[in-house]
Amino acid sequence: MGWTDIDIQVTNGDLTTPYGMWREIFIWCLISSLVIHLVAGLLAWYSLGGHPIAMYAVPVFLLAGFLTPLFAGTITSAVIMFVYQAGDFTMSSLDAFLLGVGQTIVFTFVAASRIYVTL
Repeated sequence: MGWTDIDIQVTNGDLTTPYGMWREIFIWCLISSLVIHLVAGLLAWYSLGGHPIAMYAVPVFLLAGFLTPLFAGTITSAVIMFVYQAGDFTMSSLDAFLLGVGQTIVFTFVAASRIYVTL
């Protein structure tokens, strides 16, 4: 089964299948999370480049940027898709983009607020 065999129905820019909705939201959540964590990782690598141990934190940032949307993003994207299906709403690609990036912002805010509690 190749990429061309997956049937995702898009009519006039609207996502009509549940799988299409979930996939679009999840992909945007994953991409935006990886971009944020890549920037944080590059900044940490540049700042901690001379430190013998701390510069190994960069792979941890990238791993967090991949695992967070993989687990939490999958579940929340499915919940959003079920709400759209239950309400019989149509989802445009812009809606999927905004919801995916919004998930990343919420996940990042929650992660940052946990760090401040421990200080």
